[in-house]
Amino acid sequence: MSDPALLLLAQQQQLVEGPQLLVADENLCESPLSLLQRAELTIVTNRYDLQQRAQAEGFNCLFNDFALDTFAEGSFNQVLFRVAKEKPVAHHIINQARRLLPDNGTLCIAGAKSDGIKTYTEKAGRYFGDLHKAEKHGNYYLAILRKLTTDSSPLDDQDYAQLRPCIDVDGLKLYSKPGQFGWNKIDQGSALLAEHLPHFLQRFTTAPATILDLGCGYGYLSAMASRLSSTTIVATDNNAAAILACQQNFAALTIAGKVIAGDCGDTVAEKFDAVICNPPFHQGFGTDNKLTSRFVASCRQHLKPGGKGLFVVNRFVPLEQCADDQGMLVENLAENRSFKLLTLTLHKRC
Repeated sequence: MSDPALLLLAQQQQLVEGPQLLVADENLCESPLSLLQRAELTIVTNRYDLQQRAQAEGFNCLFNDFALDTFAEGSFNQVLFRVAKEKPVAHHIINQARRLLPDNGTLCIAGAKSDGIKTYTEKAGRYFGDLHKAEKHGNYYLAILRKLTTDSSPLDDQDYAQLRPCIDVDGLKLYSKPGQFGWNKIDQGSALLAEHLPHFLQRFTTAPATILDLGCGYGYLSAMASRLSSTTIVATDNNAAAILACQQNFAALTIAGKVIAGDCGDTVAEKFDAVICNPPFHQGFGTDNKLTSRFVASCRQHLKPGGKGLFVVNRFVPLEQCADDQGMLVENLAENRSFKLLTLTLHKRC
């Protein structure tokens, strides 16, 4: 679904000359970038799929974990920012925007009231020395703030750029950071999958030599799988923060394998004996069968003949139907009040 905030940002882009920066996250993944002017615009996104689409449409677009410190001070006349879902991310970008703007350069932020746009406008206004309220445009708000002299301290971004060992697994510390879903905890669905992972691996006649962690996050499932066997693991995710954290955990735990950025495994060429996956389905995405089908299709594509997949999903997700539509056998391995754990088997004839 297109995000109305992008139209507000695009209109403001046309009013300013010179180099501009658009900071984009998942909110803009399905929005029409054609609303924007390509000339003198740089896009930075933490979503691999958005970067690929932007580059295909002729935009200068970088994929990273909002590493805006790579740009020199005063690089842009205007920074365009659709408010992020996570507070540390929003604070980090507002802090960096002030450094990237020259005196009287503008920060343009947009979002819905439920996104906290009014609060972010107030905080950014104090830091920029330009107190203006966000203006209402339908159900969305737009704020334009100039960089003026200020003695205010930067916003608290929880040391956003730094990885930190913050996930405790039986005394083992896994690294993570803000900027990804559930960054500082073990997801309940992943915990259910990890609990039954030994039973899943025992179902193979020959222990799987290769495993794909599809939608790996900071790498919890890869870490759990590595403790059970000496298998080679490839982990992939669409989110730049997840890639950084997972790479750090692979290095810290000496996991044999690699971490690859990609959109639902589209950059992974190999096929695997097993696929493990806790796809990004949460309450509110229950009717998004297209996304469910994409993950099932990726599992099917990346399994060797006779291979098996292990998925954990919310109970409302119709993964069984998606798998059946693609000719895969489905078995319910376990469930609780919130999640179901399913095995997907690829026929040897496929």
